Amino acid sequence: MAFQDLTQLQILEGTLGLIWILAAVFIGLRVITKATSERKELITVGLSYIFVSSAWWGVGLQFISYGFFDIIIGDILYLLVANIFIPVGLVCWVNSFAEMINPEIKNKLFIIFIPFCLIWEILIFVFAFTNLDLLGSLEGLFNSSHGDVIRYFIIIAILSFVVSGVYFSIRSMSLEDREIKWKGRFLLIAWISFAFGAILDSMIQEVSAPLLIFIRLILITGAIEYYLGFFLPNKLKGILIKNRESYN
Repeated sequence: MAFQDLTQLQILEGTLGLIWILAAVFIGLRVITKATSERKELITVGLSYIFVSSAWWGVGLQFISYGFFDIIIGDILYLLVANIFIPVGLVCWVNSFAEMINPEIKNKLFIIFIPFCLIWEILIFVFAFTNLDLLGSLEGLFNSSHGDVIRYFIIIAILSFVVSGVYFSIRSMSLEDREIKWKGRFLLIAWISFAFGAILDSMIQEVSAPLLIFIRLILITGAIEYYLGFFLPNKLKGILIKNRESYN
């Protein structure tokens, strides 16, 4: 094994990255298992969060591959794994958003986002096998950066996720049902946590151990908040709603 060849910071980065990925996938799968014939949109709600976390899959794959098998995955595979599922996640979220807000707007949103994501996906593969620098580059075992063109797609995707997520959250918070209000609050915090954590993670290249822990904890707690935005456990629901009623 090559774990002994890694620095403490690299081990911390790989471990926390893997924990965040597993947390996001677990939460996404939990949401999917809650889907019913009346709430089929929960399937794409869960898939969207799983695929959003794919931006960090390269970190997890590299950590496992190098740590256990002493194999460094190539730049092309790393960058493909970290990019190809994000457009799919965006389409999944757009479908969920439309179904939850107003199903009649779904086709209009698809007219915009499906071509956008198809172009994005095509460029990912074209750049990967013609000019990798346009897709991105690796800066160490567990760090990568996006190329200039792909960066614009990433920014638009993050804005689309966060703006629509915040809109849905605020709309939920405006309803009279106290349970839905609380779900809206958790979902709002979840999207803010994701945006803040993702931006920090992408902007800061030389990170210290405390800052790395802080960023990953934001992302991990964001995953939990995302789940609570759709499903409040009965015990927590009773505490929150009862306390609110007592206050009133």
